[in-house]
Amino acid sequence: MPRNRLFFALRPSPLARNLIGVQRDQLGLAESVIENDRLHITLGITEDFARQPYAEMKRLIEIGAQVSSAPVPVQLDRISGGNETIALRPSRKIDTLAELGRKLQAGLAGAGLLRGGWEFHPHVTLLYRKGRPFTRTIPPIGWDATDFVLIHSMLGEHRHVELGRWPLIERQGGFGF
Repeated sequence: MPRNRLFFALRPSPLARNLIGVQRDQLGLAESVIENDRLHITLGITEDFARQPYAEMKRLIEIGAQVSSAPVPVQLDRISGGNETIALRPSRKIDTLAELGRKLQAGLAGAGLLRGGWEFHPHVTLLYRKGRPFTRTIPPIGWDATDFVLIHSMLGEHRHVELGRWPLIERQGGFGF
């Protein structure tokens, strides 16, 4: 049974994380909530691993160190519920976010580590539940993402361990895959 997952992500600022948590808690629909310290936007993700993926961790750290991108102004203003999850999403495309996601996914794909069939649709998952789909707007919650992280998720333990963090600044010599 897979127990390990690796992914690149943006984490909300402390203020944005708390505001997102308030939106989540007002929903009152949760079977399983994502706690504030695990809220994130996934930028690229691997398949799940049954064993500790040490070699893959090392490779992803190398990929993260090679990516150059400007800071990302994130603005989330729409709550959407699917059949099993509720997430906070942007109502408009954020070009710098899409470009950062593209660079990281290209690095993952080039290393043979990008999860099969995964597509980047920026969102912050708030909770899991069974229910009918819906969408509604909310007052925008935003932050300027000034770094991205590599996370090791221990499946079933509700635990994320940060393996690497890289600043979002235009760097000389960084390449964009």
